[in-house]
Amino acid sequence: MLYVIGSMIFLCMMMSVWALFTPGGKRDHVFSLHHFFFLGMCYLTIMIGFGAIYLLLDLEGVQILVEDGAPITGTFIEHFFTSIYFSGVTLFSLGYGDVTPVGVGRGVALIESWLGYTVPAAFVVKSFMRPKDDRIS
Repeated sequence: MLYVIGSMIFLCMMMSVWALFTPGGKRDHVFSLHHFFFLGMCYLTIMIGFGAIYLLLDLEGVQILVEDGAPITGTFIEHFFTSIYFSGVTLFSLGYGDVTPVGVGRGVALIESWLGYTVPAAFVVKSFMRPKDDRIS
């Protein structure tokens, strides 16, 4: 069951990232509230998705995150918020060091931090791309 949920989360994240690399429709302005809302939702999808992946791996018994050098303890809600916190810090920076990945978590965190750096570049490119029918010949 957890593999099905994990696959669905991964699919949602990839659809969000894919939308950054596909050209949009005709528009009047290069920057708009729509663009920033789209970027925010893309970031939110990636952050929650990776947080859910960390949480699912933790539920499977794979030690993926440690807090201050010790395994994360507490209730499910505490694990959930720690996973989301770690995901957000990893996506927007390289972390504070209070929660660190171990084992396979290092690879997952590396992929997430790579996305955190490429999403803004893709957003800028998408903002300035014009559909083929709008280009000057």
